[in-house]
Amino acid sequence: MIQSTQPIKDLLKVWEVERLITPLDRHFALELALVHQQQLTALDKSHSSDNSCTQSLYKEDSYSELFLLTCALLSKQLSQQHTCLPIKQIVLDNPMVEQVSNCQITCSHDELTSLLAQFACIGLVSPESQVEQVAAAATPIVLDCGDLYLQRYYQFETQVSDTLIQLSKEPGSQVSPATKASLDILFPAPDDVTVFDWQKIATATAFSKKLAVITGGPGTGKTTTVTKLLFLLTQESPMTIRLVAPTGKAAARLSESIKASKQRLKLELAPYAHQINLDSLTRVPEEASTLHRLLGVIPNSHKFRHHKDNPLRLDLLVVDEASMVDLPMMHKVLSALPSHARLILLGDQDQLASVEAGAVLADICAGLKARSDAQSKWQMRYSAGYAQTLSTLTSFDLSLFTSESPKIGDSLCMLMHSHRFKGDAGIGQLAAAVNNSDKAGIMQVWQRGYEELLWIEHQKTQSGNTGLDQLLSLAVSHYKRYLELAKDNTATATDIIDSYNEFRILCAMRAGEYGVDGINLSVTNALKQAKLITTDVEFYQGRPVIIQSNDYNLGLFNGDIGLILLDNEKSAQNGSVPRLMAHFIQADGSILKVLPARLPSHDTCFAMTVHKSQGSEFANVGLVLPLWPSLAQKQLLTKELVYTAITRAKQHFTCLGSQTVFEHASLQATQRSSGLARRLWL
Repeated sequence: MIQSTQPIKDLLKVWEVERLITPLDRHFALELALVHQQQLTALDKSHSSDNSCTQSLYKEDSYSELFLLTCALLSKQLSQQHTCLPIKQIVLDNPMVEQVSNCQITCSHDELTSLLAQFACIGLVSPESQVEQVAAAATPIVLDCGDLYLQRYYQFETQVSDTLIQLSKEPGSQVSPATKASLDILFPAPDDVTVFDWQKIATATAFSKKLAVITGGPGTGKTTTVTKLLFLLTQESPMTIRLVAPTGKAAARLSESIKASKQRLKLELAPYAHQINLDSLTRVPEEASTLHRLLGVIPNSHKFRHHKDNPLRLDLLVVDEASMVDLPMMHKVLSALPSHARLILLGDQDQLASVEAGAVLADICAGLKARSDAQSKWQMRYSAGYAQTLSTLTSFDLSLFTSESPKIGDSLCMLMHSHRFKGDAGIGQLAAAVNNSDKAGIMQVWQRGYEELLWIEHQKTQSGNTGLDQLLSLAVSHYKRYLELAKDNTATATDIIDSYNEFRILCAMRAGEYGVDGINLSVTNALKQAKLITTDVEFYQGRPVIIQSNDYNLGLFNGDIGLILLDNEKSAQNGSVPRLMAHFIQADGSILKVLPARLPSHDTCFAMTVHKSQGSEFANVGLVLPLWPSLAQKQLLTKELVYTAITRAKQHFTCLGSQTVFEHASLQATQRSSGLARRLWL
């Protein structure tokens, strides 16, 4: 059954040293294996003649080896953000994918599935035939449709899918002729009747359904759409609406976007004041908060104040940047929703998935993706009845998008047209080519010489890397603006932070010369050499800091970015000498000032990871790819990472890299093992 150079228990230590598994993976496997052995021993002492399954398991050492190996593989999957371990994905002749295999499973995948199911005899695994009774059995591991889960993640996934499906079946607001009239005012008919206004369709969907998932790339108008939707809903009746995002940075950006959208909408609707109640626009909320703040953090606890037995007090919850929400957090959010509440999820399904386990938004949208001509294409999937309802509401013929079994398709809408990037704009063209893993298209975009795109090739010489030197020179010219502004006593903290946010360097990883640590050090030295900063002390004027841990007392959260600046305002009030304070822009636009010594764990932030940049946008972005990535680094370089980096840029995108590495990343899609898409669509 198991052939290995050493016992699996000893190999676990070898794999940990080689970083193929984490210390947590090893201890998890050993702990469950110990429980396994104790249960076998107890059952052996009390076994009867008909307990053949237990006897065979106890007498066959390979089963114990198999259980230990399986537990290690399952824990490794969770460490890599998967929610389950598909049996068919196990490499039988090299389960840990070593350079030289030390372990081999000598059976077929079907035989392996059957053998794993036998662990149910000792109450450690629920097999597929008993999955529906798993809650009562409370087994540590669940086998469902060929996928192995930890009991906890199985519960997360099944409960999230059940809740989403149930919400998608329930109607939202009552649709009336007045609703259609308001929609027509909010979304005037296009000149070309063959062009679908997906913003209008998305608004109609979210109005008429209890669950709405509105997805689309940058600049497709997700915030504009939801602002018009909230205005439409507040016309009907008063509602308690909450706006949230996964991070403080994303929440602040959502607040800014909603405010700007309301201003534009007020001007657009002014000619229709006699037909529509503009006063209700004031009832559309502007302030967004983080998911953690919404749920109510309990200090020193993983639990929240709001949950199934103490639900949130709201009628409608809008979650922006939903691609960043992991499976456990989505479970907590859905559990805390009151039974009458509506839910709207906004996000870009093509962006990087959450840092923790799961890819919830991508799984929700999975049923809309079809493969055609080797390229990803998206298409709505509505039931015939609901397609007719939407057609009546929007005046667009949606009969072409019907499906016999749409499952949650009626609650989804994808925005197709980007208003940020014109069809012939370089950034938009490059993002689309990367998103489609179009190797030829990527090269064509780079070769067209777009003004908004700059390629810098790694050029290693004896004196250094001339490509890196070019990027550092670019960084100095951009950061010079905010650093000089910081020395101007008349400039406000908001102006200085806005200037700083005009440019950002994004890295694919943290460690190494071309990671966040190395690039931050290089930029710091370049700015010091240009006499723009002095680093004699830890907290110097103009130093950007990024928070690495949550501090609920201060109101600072992982990913929040601020600047160390002189507090001129406070000194002017009391006549004291200005002192340095860390300045952060909060979700409501106000400035939070914190003594540098009180800051939670933090780093310098001239450069940040692409992951941390989600929910932000900058006028100019520089992406740094490693020169010679290791095998582990290559696994992190995916098209989602490159696409996310490109779409953070509004005006100009620069990449320091090599053609080989850029193409490899653009052709490698993130694959997260999960059963959520299957549960939602099949």
